[in-house]
Amino acid sequence: MPVYMILESCPKLLNELKTLILQLKKEDYSQPNPVLISSSIGQHIRHILELFECLLDQYEGGIICYDTRKRDLQLETDPLSAIQKLEDMGFRLSKPDKNLLLISQVDGVSCAFKTSYLRELWYNLEHGIHHQAIIKLACAPLDYVTLPKHFGVAPSTQVHQKSVQPTI
Repeated sequence: MPVYMILESCPKLLNELKTLILQLKKEDYSQPNPVLISSSIGQHIRHILELFECLLDQYEGGIICYDTRKRDLQLETDPLSAIQKLEDMGFRLSKPDKNLLLISQVDGVSCAFKTSYLRELWYNLEHGIHHQAIIKLACAPLDYVTLPKHFGVAPSTQVHQKSVQPTI
């Protein structure tokens, strides 16, 4: 995927989440959803936001560690806080690519991996789409919510679906 597409797709994902939140009743956003077993839509949105935020906040230092994210519970219970975070974040995504070091715990052992800003932005995009798919399941019983057809569908899957659709 060309660089400009990653830089366009991430704000699009964030905007789709904002559009969803604006439709949701506060209790449907913040309360555990039976489809999600014990988690809420808000928890999934918080998780998406915090990984993006980690990347953006740690970019200058060159070392990214998603394990140290904030886990701001207000983002999962207060839809307006999540919307504000989404809006602020969209303006911060456009940064030059640079080499980064990703630190992560794997089976209790700290590991370091070479990566780059665009690689991590791509990871966050794919990760966000994955959580959108989970959120979409939770929204299915909510007849007042309308989601785009591609919500929670990876770009490669969208391309594949277009290629196998019969022509009339």
